[in-house]
Amino acid sequence: MPWINLTLRKGALNKTQQHEVMARLTSALMWWEKIPDTPAARKVMKGWVYEVEADADYHGGRPEHEAPFYFLEVRIPAHRLSELDKRGIMHDFTQIVLDGEGTALTLEDAGRVWVTIFEIEEQDWGIGGHTDWLRAYTSALTPEGRAGRAS
Repeated sequence: MPWINLTLRKGALNKTQQHEVMARLTSALMWWEKIPDTPAARKVMKGWVYEVEADADYHGGRPEHEAPFYFLEVRIPAHRLSELDKRGIMHDFTQIVLDGEGTALTLEDAGRVWVTIFEIEEQDWGIGGHTDWLRAYTSALTPEGRAGRAS
């Protein structure tokens, strides 16, 4: 049940751009997590976009700056990603956001995209009032689980 939170200032991306960026971020996260791109797997991927007022986007303690910043938080079950996977997510998410903005990937612009990955232990992640969701999640991601659900 991974999810992506994208926080940005109002006007940084229009709704169409936000929808495209979130779709691409979801696909990238699925790829790095090695989740098959199936309707069942997509059903467990979540995401939210949070827009803040332009004067609530601070840099160096001040709201005045030309280019917007983007803050991405990935919440994922613990122990599913290697260090390489995490670096890949950070790079791909940065590229996707800058593409969505229509900006080339430069060191300066890449510095406006911050990505954090939170790994949550099974006992710390409840859905529906319990922690048993992880079995169903893992089952949906394996060929055996998909085959068993189809019958």
